[in-house]
Amino acid sequence: MRLFWALALSFLVLYAAQVSWRSNFEEARREALQTQKTLMVVLVAKEDTAATGMLLQTLLMNQAYMTTINTYFVAVLITEGVSQDYPVEMLYTLSYPSFFFLDSHELFTCQPIRGVPDMDRLMQALKRCR
Repeated sequence: MRLFWALALSFLVLYAAQVSWRSNFEEARREALQTQKTLMVVLVAKEDTAATGMLLQTLLMNQAYMTTINTYFVAVLITEGVSQDYPVEMLYTLSYPSFFFLDSHELFTCQPIRGVPDMDRLMQALKRCR
């Protein structure tokens, strides 16, 4: 019985410590406006979704990242080429994944990160761009 409760508690802790991703840009923008948070839009390539998913999971499973992202950002994950409404011209890139930081009025809060960032670079951007 103790093992069951220990596993259940571990699952709840892991589940609670995940980045809360949105897939709809417009709904995320409205949420950012209401909560006065910054949008963090991560654009991934359609053909690399498995590799990108593993990369993002590795990068963003760090507790410090998750806490910072959930506190200061509304996180949006968009797969390139999938029919979604998002400002394609503004978030144009040839490097995937790309991280864009926008305020609720769709203005850049800082320079995007194009390609795979290392952990230090991502944490600096999360601190600087919020």
